[in-house]
Amino acid sequence: MAGFDETAQRLALVCSNVEAIRGRLRNAPAGDDTLLEEVLTAARGGGEIAGPVDVLHAVLQALGDAQGLYAYSPQRRPPDRGVHPAGTDRKRPAEPVYVCPDTRCARFWWPDGPAPVPRCAISGDALRRNRL
Repeated sequence: MAGFDETAQRLALVCSNVEAIRGRLRNAPAGDDTLLEEVLTAARGGGEIAGPVDVLHAVLQALGDAQGLYAYSPQRRPPDRGVHPAGTDRKRPAEPVYVCPDTRCARFWWPDGPAPVPRCAISGDALRRNRL
């Protein structure tokens, strides 16, 4: 089972790629997104999410992508184990960043022009502005 930091990273990938993951699951032989809904329901209810996230990750791997949830990461790899604050991109200087509104996951978004702030796939709230 993944540790909290890894679970938070995986949940962030789910949140920011929910429709792409839903499409992948619906196009699989089983043809449904029940596992994805279980992850979202557990997160919305404040329940245990490590198990459902691990199962979703394993199912995506079984569908032919060895990266599982990390296939939806810009880096396409698990997070490094270096010491740094969760949700930060060390390639960016300190500036405003938008983070998970309920601190359930490690999702973050850097503003890029006049684009609207993304919404959390779990709560539906806009990501919360923070400063690094």
